[in-house]
Amino acid sequence: MASIKERVSFTGTLRGQGHESTCSVLATKVSMTNSGPVAYARYMVNSVSTTLPEGLYDLSVNGRLVRLRHQNGQWLAPF
Repeated sequence: MASIKERVSFTGTLRGQGHESTCSVLATKVSMTNSGPVAYARYMVNSVSTTLPEGLYDLSVNGRLVRLRHQNGQWLAPF
């Protein structure tokens, strides 16, 4: 059974360091060719509505919570 991968975008919310901001998120959507289950992976923050300080944040997107670290202007896995 083959899988189909495509890039999709969502609106998300970043919370942490006493701040909250809306953001645009890109993710990889993986689905099976026969209308099977869908999974999302490789969440990437594309843009943030407000400038946020460096530190740890929770990204709430598409019903999921993903932990990220903001460092040197990039959004990375926490460790």
